[in-house]
Amino acid sequence: MRRILPFVFLLAAFSAASWFAAETPTHIVIMHTNDLHGQLLPRDGVGGIAEIATIIRSGNPDLILDAGDISTGTFLADEFKGAPTIQAMNKIGYDAGTIGNHEFDYGQDALRLRLREAKFPVLSANLQTPVSEIKKYTIVSARGIRFGLIGLTTEDVKTQSHPNKVVGVTVFDTVKTLERLLPEVRAKSDFVIAMVHLEDDEEKRVASAFPEIRLMVGGHNHNALGPIWLDKTLLVKTGVSGHNVGRVDLDFQNKKLLRMEARLIPVKNIPPNRDVIKILEPFIGRVKLKMTEVIGEATDDLTYSRTVESPLADTVADAFREKGKTQIALHNIGGIRANLRKGKIMWGNAFEVLPFQNTLVTLKLTGAQLKKTLERGLVPTVGILALSGLQVRFDRMKPSGQQVVSALLLDGTALDDSKLYSVTTNDFIVAGGDGFTEIGKGTDIMDGGIFLRDVLVDYIKAHRTISPKLDGRIVVN
Repeated sequence: MRRILPFVFLLAAFSAASWFAAETPTHIVIMHTNDLHGQLLPRDGVGGIAEIATIIRSGNPDLILDAGDISTGTFLADEFKGAPTIQAMNKIGYDAGTIGNHEFDYGQDALRLRLREAKFPVLSANLQTPVSEIKKYTIVSARGIRFGLIGLTTEDVKTQSHPNKVVGVTVFDTVKTLERLLPEVRAKSDFVIAMVHLEDDEEKRVASAFPEIRLMVGGHNHNALGPIWLDKTLLVKTGVSGHNVGRVDLDFQNKKLLRMEARLIPVKNIPPNRDVIKILEPFIGRVKLKMTEVIGEATDDLTYSRTVESPLADTVADAFREKGKTQIALHNIGGIRANLRKGKIMWGNAFEVLPFQNTLVTLKLTGAQLKKTLERGLVPTVGILALSGLQVRFDRMKPSGQQVVSALLLDGTALDDSKLYSVTTNDFIVAGGDGFTEIGKGTDIMDGGIFLRDVLVDYIKAHRTISPKLDGRIVVN
């Protein structure tokens, strides 16, 4: 018996240890961002990539993911075509990112260069592009669990990016793409995560078609915040401009999901991470003087809206019409990316309002073409056009093609369908961006090569004091 007892004790200890190991769940922490839009510095105490770094590092995550649109939005990021953003994300230690529609804004050559600099893969399975650095998926292991990360980009990417910047890009159906790709990813992974930069309805299609994908890290809709349950799929989003960091906690038993929950962590009054600040400092030094140049003053906040007339949209359109010396000005509301706050207006603030590399265009359109163009703005994913020189009344209840019920010039004259009118707009919608196909059919099209933000800066400098006001130029039933 004396010889057997040590063996019995060893066997019991081994069995207990094996049972404990089998029963103890594997805990995984995922932290994520989306739609940073180059907002590398805090604004009014909110956001900032160095502040995001502080939060992420304090969470000691196993995976760090981003769901797209890291590009376009601030002079600091855009002046260097996204280089400081990628360098900061490298320092934080991102494991993967997703291609958003605005990743094409700097052009495909710049995108290729940024992806080569990135120390993490950037994914999109449903895009075929000349940029071979974009990967369909990647496999990342954490605590013995293999995670299959698949990227998806909105099927509207070619209209939501400047058409000239997406030449050679082919977009495939998201559901059909996953049908083809999932067997391959499933065979290499224990848990699949969809990293998606999609419209709301596209997200729902994916969740409905693939309930086995239990987690989607999402972006694109700036107003949407996670977590949201789409049947068995947890969709997580953080909003826009780094206002929040997302955290997902998962427990696995024998590599099978036991539990999953998510929350948002506000990025507000957070101390910055010094390592990331050191990366940004050389870039900040090169643009600081320009960004802080005072160009005027706002007597109150100037905000914009995608659904109704708004004071900032009116101001932008008025600036365009004044510069173009035309009867009418139109601007896609999606091109306005930030509000102007009460107080001194700096050059950098104007840049953030109109950050894209778009230029001012004048042309002539018939009254009928104008009405079709105006009605396009009623599409929710497009948004009401910023407008100057017209008073327009819409009725959403009427059939398509009849929703512009009244369109009057400033002298009270109604638009004549057959008459030509001079119009100022931008090269993005002339090229068919946001689905504005009618504008490109105009005549006497002239692109002066002037950046839209420079037009706004000149307008503010000329008027010095800008006051928010509405004049009823847009009424929507």
